[in-house]
Amino acid sequence: MVIAASALIAHLIVQPDLPRRGSLGLGFTPLAPEIAKEHKLGEGEGLLAAKPVPGGTGELAGVREGDIVISINGRTAKAQGLSAWVRTLPSGGKTRFSVIRDGKKVELTAKLVERPRDPGGDNYTVSYSSVNTAAGRMRTIITTPKKPGKHPAFMFIQGLSPLSYDFNLATSKGDVATIDGPLLHEIANSNYVTMRVEKPGVGDSEGGPYETLDFMTEADIYRQAMKQLVANPGIDKGNLFIFGHSMGGSFGPMMACEFPVKGIATYGTAGRTWFEYLIDVIRYQGLVAGDSFENADDSVRQVSHIMALAILEKKELAEIKKLHPELAPLVDAYFPGGLFNGKALPFWRQLNDTNFAKFWAKCGSHVLAARGVSDFVTYDADHKLIADIANRAKPGSGKFVMVPSSDHLFHRFATEKESMQNFSKGTFTLEFTTMLKAWMAEVMAR
Repeated sequence: MVIAASALIAHLIVQPDLPRRGSLGLGFTPLAPEIAKEHKLGEGEGLLAAKPVPGGTGELAGVREGDIVISINGRTAKAQGLSAWVRTLPSGGKTRFSVIRDGKKVELTAKLVERPRDPGGDNYTVSYSSVNTAAGRMRTIITTPKKPGKHPAFMFIQGLSPLSYDFNLATSKGDVATIDGPLLHEIANSNYVTMRVEKPGVGDSEGGPYETLDFMTEADIYRQAMKQLVANPGIDKGNLFIFGHSMGGSFGPMMACEFPVKGIATYGTAGRTWFEYLIDVIRYQGLVAGDSFENADDSVRQVSHIMALAILEKKELAEIKKLHPELAPLVDAYFPGGLFNGKALPFWRQLNDTNFAKFWAKCGSHVLAARGVSDFVTYDADHKLIADIANRAKPGSGKFVMVPSSDHLFHRFATEKESMQNFSKGTFTLEFTTMLKAWMAEVMAR
């Protein structure tokens, strides 16, 4: 009996041990206060249903666009915390919607449908699996070419934000909900085995909250995913690539030192110490936004003082405010809820303590360091440094490139200022993807 290679690979790597999360298949808008009052609902109670997703839980239950949802499984319908709560509901369970329709209360019921899976594309299939990590079990999503034989492999490491990458690559637009999607689709569609891994508390993955996850524990997620990828019998182990986008570019070289890879690419990352990079952020982003040089200088002096105390000296925020009451307002502004950019201090401290130059020098792989011309989040200095480190360790292995009209999210903008003013609202450009594919082909031909 002959089994297609893609089917055999899917059978070998799928582990049905991580439950699939459910999805309501509904979008909501908070009720206007006057409408809530009309229906005797409290402040923040009640959600206006958008058009249900075809085949989703809401549609199967009979929820209609314009219905006022007042409770779900007896829980008062409020926007705050709804997504996190829905994640706790197993697919297949009974879901009850209490809605107000035409002034009357209506009870609706259906089984909770699982989140839609990536159905694959013309040239590749998609398998859902998982890995055990220091942060819990994480969902991995693997694409496999339909073409028989062994294929080069592509490990994708996403940026800082805990976004779900569990979506249809073929229909992704590269917007906020599907960042990197068109790039991943193009690579998967070009006969590469690709892997993406979800973060803790995201999609089907266990663990969380992501805000408290430290840098080294997160690194283990990519380590275990790499182990799974390397064990895949369908890959050409001599042609394994890692691509780290933004913060993913910090984890990438660490993984490349543990697993033999042909090449490692990064886009929009930092290559210096985190503290050095952060000082540039404080100064430069203010200038791009139109701040004066004088104000930018003052900001650097004040904020770098706070960051030095918090990150370098590892003082707690309350202690910093006590020692320097004049800095207290800035401490609260930069660390709302005790978090900087949505992450707790241990993450940033471990990140800053890591000598990434050692990893870039040690990995011995071909290196592509790219930055978009309109990327106001990162800087030429870091990417040139990464290429220089690689070239000193292994002459000719490092390459630095600038990507025309591409910002931090691969959106097409002519300038950094234009990107900043319209951040996350641009159109995805495949300019870097084309460069990346050409570079991988060149490296594999050597």
